Amino acid sequence: MGELYGSTIDEARRRAGCAAQVASVEASVRTDGPDAGTRRLRVIAGDLEVELLPDRGLDLGQMRHRGVPLAWVSPTGWPRPGAGGFGASFGGGLVTTCGLLSFGPPSVDAEGEHPQHGRYSGLSASVTRAEVTPDAVVVEAVVVEATVLGAHLELRRSVRVPLGEGRIELRDEIVNRGSREVEPMVLYHVNLGWPLVATGSVLRSPATGVRPRDAAAEAGLSSWAEFPEPVAHYPEQVFAHDLPTDRRVSAEVIAPSGLGIRISFDTSVLPGMFQWRVAQEGGVVLGVEPATAATILGRGDARARGLLRALAPGASWELGLDIAVIRDASVT
Repeated sequence: MGELYGSTIDEARRRAGCAAQVASVEASVRTDGPDAGTRRLRVIAGDLEVELLPDRGLDLGQMRHRGVPLAWVSPTGWPRPGAGGFGASFGGGLVTTCGLLSFGPPSVDAEGEHPQHGRYSGLSASVTRAEVTPDAVVVEAVVVEATVLGAHLELRRSVRVPLGEGRIELRDEIVNRGSREVEPMVLYHVNLGWPLVATGSVLRSPATGVRPRDAAAEAGLSSWAEFPEPVAHYPEQVFAHDLPTDRRVSAEVIAPSGLGIRISFDTSVLPGMFQWRVAQEGGVVLGVEPATAATILGRGDARARGLLRALAPGASWELGLDIAVIRDASVT
C-alpha cells in the first residue's frame, strides 16, 4: 500500500476535507484551438497526475509527478482525430497506441489500406467507468476498429492508477468480434521528454542485442544508451532491441537528476521493443515502444517474416504495460 504525502492512505483520508483533495477523476471538453470539442479526463492520485484522451482511444497525454512533466508532447498537440494525417496530428503524450491492424510505415494488404502506425489513435472511445476506489483511480473504455464486411476488433481498455504508488497500470483486451480470423498488430508508443530526457539521460534496456533501423541510426549505435547533447538538426534514430522470450522485463529511462521512469511488460505477448530518439533543439524526445511483432518495417515485413499471430473469431488477447516513476536513481 502506498503513501500520500508521508501518511498512510487511510490517515490521509481521515485528514482531508474531501476525498478529491487526494484523488479524483475529472471530465472536461476542450473549448478552443485545434482540439476544440474533444474530451479530456484528468486523473489525480496523490503525487501523480495523468491526462487521458477519450477521443484518442483513451491514450495517455501528459503525466506529471509532483508537478514535473514526464511525457513529450509534440507541437501539433491533439487536434480532432484524422486531421491532416499522422505527421500533422501525432501529439505524442505518454502513450500513443499504434494498431490495431498495423504499425510502422503505410501499407496495403487484404485488410485494406493501413496508414502510418494504423488507425487506432484516431478512434474515439466509449468511456464505461471513471471512478475513485479505496485504493486507486480507475478509468475503463471500449474502442472499436471495424470496416463494413471486414475486420471487426474491439479493444477493452483499463487504466488504473494506484494511490500513492507513482504507477500506471494499462491493460487491454482485444476481442475479435468478426466472423473470420484477423491478425492484429499493436505497438505502445511511450514518449518521454524534458526534463526527464536530457543530456546524459540513460536508457537501461533488457535487450540481448540492439540493431539500427537505417543509416541514421547506425551513426548513433555506439551511444544508443545515453542521450546526446541536442543540436539544431538531428535526424531521428530508431533502434530495434532484441528481447529475451516469455518473461516479464523492464526498460528504464533515468535522468542525471535521479528522476526516472520504468516501463514493464511481458515479452510473451509483446516480444518486440523499439527505441526512437531525436536530440533536436526545440523538442527532445525518447520513445520506448513495446510491440506485438519484432519489426518496425510494417505489416508486409511482419507477414513475410512470420511475425503475425492469428486471432480467431470470438477469441481475445490480453496486452498491457506498467509505467512507474523512479526517484533518486543513479545513471551509473
